[in-house]
Amino acid sequence: MSEKQNHSPKYPVQTLEKALEIVEILAGEEAGDGLGISDLSRKLGIGKSTIHRILDTMVAYRYVEKTPEKNKYRLSWRFFQLGSAIPRQRNLANLEMSILEELCHKYGETVNVGVRVDDGVVIASKVDPETTLKASLHIGQREPLHATALGKVLLSEVETTKVKDLLKDQEFKAYTNNSIINLEGFLEELQKVRKQGYAIDNEEFCFGLSCIAMPIRDHKNEIVAAVSVSGPSFRMTFNKIMDIQQNLNTACCQLSKHLGNSQGCQEVANE
Repeated sequence: MSEKQNHSPKYPVQTLEKALEIVEILAGEEAGDGLGISDLSRKLGIGKSTIHRILDTMVAYRYVEKTPEKNKYRLSWRFFQLGSAIPRQRNLANLEMSILEELCHKYGETVNVGVRVDDGVVIASKVDPETTLKASLHIGQREPLHATALGKVLLSEVETTKVKDLLKDQEFKAYTNNSIINLEGFLEELQKVRKQGYAIDNEEFCFGLSCIAMPIRDHKNEIVAAVSVSGPSFRMTFNKIMDIQQNLNTACCQLSKHLGNSQGCQEVANE
């Protein structure tokens, strides 16, 4: 349900907590049909009158709206407006999209920018090729760290003790037969990524989908995001991935410079 941080609030406000839980439940309704008060009451285990009062306030502040039928509720565009400020404030929304578009055009594959949010990866930006057969990812989509090239890159330079603490309670879900299924194996993979300068997702998150990712660094030379090129495995051959690697490295270097990085392009090792 709610994606809370590891620590509990010192001064919890129960009504606010319930309101946030309602927001997250409504955000999970991808169909956009909305949910009724009874549905929310059942999911949260609290009374309908409480749900109604919270929703009434959220409607008044334009965070929630009633559906045309007037008997269900869904999130309003207000959240999208506020959410768009986050990458702008963190200087990721101002990345040169032409760099990503060039990669996409050159290889005919999907190009994604991902950031780490707690114990997951969130797609912050993407460019899709014109082909109908492509990686089906969405901006805002959350993915696991252990089964994606983006996740591996984003954790590749985090101290081992911090990685262990971050993932100590995480289930290493086997999305496919190639998924890493334990912490020890993941730590070995991170060491490999750190050494070679890029990460590969060899059908680890989705059968038939392969991906290569590399880091974007800020002015302190710290990894703040990652860029991936992903596509169907029958197109993402070893030779193509190695070709992408060189151009992806150049692109990430350019994007890093945009964020104030002056370290220059890193050397990458071919497998």
